[in-house]
This record gives sequence, structure tokens and C-alpha cells, in this order.
Amino acid sequence: MPLILSATVIAALSPAVTAAPAHHPQGAFESIASPKERANRAVVLGFYTALNRGDLGHLDRVVRPDLVQHYPAIADGRDAFRAYHAGLRSQNPGLKFTVKRTIAQNDLVVVHSHFVGKAGDAGVAKINLFRLDRGRIAEHWEVNEAVRPAGTGNDMFSTLSSPKISKSLPFATDAESAHVARAAFAEIVNQPDDELRLEALDRYIGDNTYYQHFPDVPNGTGALQQFIHDAFAARPDYRANVKTVVAEGDLVAVFVHLENLFDMDNGVGADLYRVRDGKLLEHWVVIEPTPPTSANPNTMY
Repeated sequence: MPLILSATVIAALSPAVTAAPAHHPQGAFESIASPKERANRAVVLGFYTALNRGDLGHLDRVVRPDLVQHYPAIADGRDAFRAYHAGLRSQNPGLKFTVKRTIAQNDLVVVHSHFVGKAGDAGVAKINLFRLDRGRIAEHWEVNEAVRPAGTGNDMFSTLSSPKISKSLPFATDAESAHVARAAFAEIVNQPDDELRLEALDRYIGDNTYYQHFPDVPNGTGALQQFIHDAFAARPDYRANVKTVVAEGDLVAVFVHLENLFDMDNGVGADLYRVRDGKLLEHWVVIEPTPPTSANPNTMY
């Protein structure tokens, strides 16, 4: 989670690498997910379609009654999840979730989406994690961050690396993407030694253009190096503790528990990376501070 910075969060929302020409259209790539993973993704995407329609009865069909909830604004159980979304729609009758990218691995599905409650609002960047059990949503995690305009970096959602396709592609294996993402935290994000960090940046980014979607940080390894150096200078005891990694081809999501980062004593980050030839190519991130109280007994991570 190389690029993380606390921001205003809307509290109410809570096999081997293969080369392919960049001009291939999206349809030219076959799905790399297993039948079970495709089915799980379809369930989750159907859930978002139903939310956009206001069809909360669909939620009753695809969510287990004993849902384990990790988002602090919502209690455990399907009824509480339904009530939360009913309240959200009551406050925002024209709400819309726009799914930007998904990652499916085994029983887990990650969704990166843009939520807009009212037309003209900047909205919220959201990364949700769902665990499915026999075709129904059994567990849910969520991280939200208010959308901010691109500063020296890029917007929070677009795909800039080539090919400019949001779906997972077979340019890396699940295992390779997971390995590189874990290494990024162990050897770059949590590395206090500038020289060792530079070596790791060369190893895991190298000559690649590193496309950055954290609005305050430009592209490239130099900006990333400076960002992390400044973070350690401000709070040398900060840590980003990896909790869950979900990989599908060249896309990987990392959910982390953040400690002592800038003005946050505790928070959660959800980072998405695109991986190519064993190196990091593109990065999106959403972070949220941990609130002092929670409606459920579970951690956010």
C-alpha cells in the first residue's frame, strides 16, 4: 500500500507471463477465472445491479442470514445489511454504484467501485471484499474514501497502463501477483532504510512506468520513494500489516491494517495493483480511519 494518506471519509457510507499486443480488444482475452470464481463474481455483480435498481429483495436472496459484517457502521446479519442499504437509498434516491474492476479468487470477490449519492457529487471510492459460501454472500469488508480531484497524481479510478482494460488479464499468474504485492509491503512500504528501499523499488518496479492513482503523488519510483521517506520521517513507527491478499491474473488486492500513519493511530487500506513481468505497473488505493466504536464485534480487516 505504497500510497496512503488519510482523507475525509463520508462516515455515512460506509501460467507464466505471456506477452500480448496492447491493441487487443477486451473480448480477445478469455476469462482466467475458474467456473466457481466466475459464478461468485456474477453473484456479487448482480448484487450491485440490484442496489442500483433499489431491489433490496434481491439482497435477501443472495446474502446469508448470518452474514459476518466487518464494516463498523453495520451490525452482523442480513437484516442489518438490508436496513443499511435501505437507509442509504432513502437518503439518496438516485444513488448509483459504478463498478470499475473486480478480482475473484476462490471464495473471495473484490469490487472497486465509485458511489455517487446525488448527481453532481464527487462521490466515494469504495473497495469491498465479499466471501461467498455456496453461492451466497457470507462475509463482508468495506473501505471508503471521499473522491478527491487529481492533484499531482491521476484520478482514483482510470486504467492508464496498456492495454487500458479494467478486467484481470493473463499477464501474470495469481501466485506471481500475490508474491509481488506482498513483497511491496515487506520490502518497500515497511522498509525504513532508504538504500534498501531503493533496491526494492528497482527490483519490483524497475524501468516500468509506475502509474499512480493516489491523487497527491505523481507517477514513478522517485515520487514513491520520497513519499515513503517523508512518511517514516513523520512517524517512524508506522506499519502497514498485510491481512488479506486476493489475486486474479495481473490484478491483486491487498487489505492492510494501518498503524501510526500520519494522523491515524489505526486505519484500514485496500490497495489494488496491476502486475506485469514480476513488477508493479499500476496502483489504486482506498483508505479509511478506524472509528472509535463499531456496530459489530469484528475488525475492519
